[in-house]
Amino acid sequence: MSKFWVIDTKAKIAPESSYEQDGSEWYYGRSIVPAKSAEEAIELLKMALRDKHVEVNAVLAVVEYAHQSWDSDDDELYETVENYEKSKASNEVVTGVFASGMYLESE
Repeated sequence: MSKFWVIDTKAKIAPESSYEQDGSEWYYGRSIVPAKSAEEAIELLKMALRDKHVEVNAVLAVVEYAHQSWDSDDDELYETVENYEKSKASNEVVTGVFASGMYLESE
């Protein structure tokens, strides 16, 4: 049985990607991945993002969804709960939201 993993990444988004871009060098993303282990989840996410022209530079955090409360401002920004529901319904990777480095630095 798969667990659901919340994975935070720092990534570069290629110009041909369908993700919205503002010229930032880096984008910070949060995705939900069903997998048996954290290691498997990371590999599945990297493959899914590659298909969307996104290169993961660093994995910043990996947390099993069931082990944390998801009601902070960051969780709202990254639509954590909504994306978990989508991932749970489809049992597929939901790549979620990417926030630009320029946006986060201006906060």
